[in-house]
Amino acid sequence: MRMEKLTLLATVLVLSTVLLATGAPAGQSECDGLAALTILNTEITSTTYVPAAPGLPGYCEVRATVMHETDVAVRLPDNWLGRYLHLGGGGFDGVIPSLDVTVPLTPRNPIQDGFVVVASNGGHRGANNLDSSFSADRGLTLGYAAGAIYDSDVVGAALVEAYYGEAARYKYFIGCSNGGKNASHAAGTFSDFYDGVIAAAGVYGHCMDEMGGTSMSEMTAKWAQVANTFPISQPKGQIVFSALLEKCDALDGLEDGIIANPERCKFDPAELRCTGTSTDSCLTDEEIEAINIMRSDLKDAGGQVIGAPFAIGDFSQAKLSAGLLGGGFLAMTFGTEMPYPTSDFDLERDFPNVKAVLDGVYSMNASLPRMSNYLRKGGKLILWHGWEDMVVMPYVSPRTYQALQESSGHKGSRNVRLYMLPGVGHCVGGSGADTADLLGAMTLWVEKGTPPDNRLTAAKIGPDGSTLLTRPLCEYPEIPVYKRGNPNDASSFKCQPRKLGLGHH
Repeated sequence: MRMEKLTLLATVLVLSTVLLATGAPAGQSECDGLAALTILNTEITSTTYVPAAPGLPGYCEVRATVMHETDVAVRLPDNWLGRYLHLGGGGFDGVIPSLDVTVPLTPRNPIQDGFVVVASNGGHRGANNLDSSFSADRGLTLGYAAGAIYDSDVVGAALVEAYYGEAARYKYFIGCSNGGKNASHAAGTFSDFYDGVIAAAGVYGHCMDEMGGTSMSEMTAKWAQVANTFPISQPKGQIVFSALLEKCDALDGLEDGIIANPERCKFDPAELRCTGTSTDSCLTDEEIEAINIMRSDLKDAGGQVIGAPFAIGDFSQAKLSAGLLGGGFLAMTFGTEMPYPTSDFDLERDFPNVKAVLDGVYSMNASLPRMSNYLRKGGKLILWHGWEDMVVMPYVSPRTYQALQESSGHKGSRNVRLYMLPGVGHCVGGSGADTADLLGAMTLWVEKGTPPDNRLTAAKIGPDGSTLLTRPLCEYPEIPVYKRGNPNDASSFKCQPRKLGLGHH
């Protein structure tokens, strides 16, 4: 579904009047009244008022289904401040994500700060978000690609207008992984609806934009390549990571198990080559080749980069996710119900079709021109990625950032920020600081005109909720460099310029 210059409320058909008083809703009766609201192609399936609890306002939660499988959840808080937040999904969607918290992108429940919160199952029902069995259904796949974002906002906007008597003043989108892919559409395809978008570990642009492997078609080709490599065992993944730490951990002035500047980390896995029988403490030639493939660009026959590299981390993790995701998106390309065997993928033969379907038919993520136009019009975009991500290649985000800087002009380029988090995995996890209030930062940027820049702090939170360490959240291409003081405190570090590097592109 491709739609520009949307006025979402214009698509809402209200066939009955909901009698609600203007001002803060009072409870269950007002919430139940939303069941009488009729929205085109939509059935409201439940309305539940949840009373205020310690630290949380009361809220009305509405569940709805847009024909025929797009399940939507909307929370309407009593302390509404005119804010609207759409949460992206994960994996292949299929289920509605939790509306309670959006860690690591914000450590607080959004309704605490007066946000209406909206989320969906991505246009289809699945056993979980690893279920790609919908892939043979073109209609469901179109919903997964982008249509469910639009459908959910039609429902969300109608409920806001009915419940509060006015439209939202500030509209935001936030998501990681598939939610980052969703976020590209929020900033590009549906740019007239959103004021601020936060995209983490996402997928951006089309292959024709030549951004260096950032699009879904290119990422699918890279996943297939990685899935077809020689497997790396977990013990061998650990010895490679240990060797990386030994070589590069201290480049930021502190040995703390976190590599702050992977782009300066020069490492050849051949240094670990077995001299005799293979053991868990050395690498065979096949394993060395596999790691080199993961850490290198994928190029087509003409030399164009169509796959970005992984950076650092435990390379034993990459193959499993690559097979699952590559197989799922190849299944969407070829219309099969079960994941497509990545071993059947031939780059020269099949990539033109992958590109035509994922970029063309489905437009799995928004194009570079559309995202650039969003920035030129004043929309705000924060990109975020963990350097140790072994699901979505980290170099996707710096390449997207550079392309947006170059294509959006002087004015537009000031409306995008990139944060690369050292020691952080896919969306969350790793030894680095992986939690930051990016939603709060985006709110200040949109509503007060205060850009985030290098004033943010990220934290590593322990299982018991305690803060283990903090680090400054440095705007790319800067990195946190240790100066003096407590090594677990952000105040002991300074964001320092580094040479801009974009992997092997």
